Amino acid sequence: MHAAAEQGRRTIREQRFEVLGAVASGDTVALEVLWTGVLAVPLGDLPAGHVLRAHIATFLEFRDGLIRAQRNYDCYEPLRP
Repeated sequence: MHAAAEQGRRTIREQRFEVLGAVASGDTVALEVLWTGVLAVPLGDLPAGHVLRAHIATFLEFRDGLIRAQRNYDCYEPLRP
């Protein structure tokens, strides 16, 4: 897991998470998030500086004020050079 995280830091120069919406029900919060990441290095046919985008649904379950569980569902936009 640490190796994958380090590889990600070398591949993505910067990233941003924008919360587009949130809904709460009981101890669960659902978030709609837009993620953007800028490539630090070329990746396949994509040049360094290319912006990647993903639409993410995140579900957080809380207990005693702490996050007990998290589930993410990611949908990446098609890669186009």
